[in-house]
Parts: sequence; structure tokens; C-alpha cells
Amino acid sequence: MPELAQKRIDFIAHLHEVFLINKGYGALAYISLTEVMDLFNRYMDSGEPEDQFINRYVRSI
Repeated sequence: MPELAQKRIDFIAHLHEVFLINKGYGALAYISLTEVMDLFNRYMDSGEPEDQFINRYVRSI
């Protein structure tokens, strides 16, 4: 599996986990798959640590 694909899978799993812990429901209960993919692209461009990026985003929802 290409490295980018694995990073995307790991990011989505982490995003789902943080939504579940903080909101009580997984990520797809709040945002669409298209938004998840856009969020991943923004994360990759940001250079920010994954935890920080995801936590900041989930708090903003």
C-alpha cells in the first residue's frame, strides 16, 4: 500500500476516534466523506502535528 494511502487511512481512523471521544458519535455523523478528504489534504499542507490539527478541528465543530 502506498505511504500516502496509509497516512490517509490512519488520519481518518484518528479523526473518527477523536470525534467519538469528544462528541459521542464518529466523524461521519458530523461531516461528509468529501469534507474528511478535504480535511486530510489541509492537514497534509499544514505541516502541523496530526493530534493538534484534528483536536483543533473537532473543537471548532
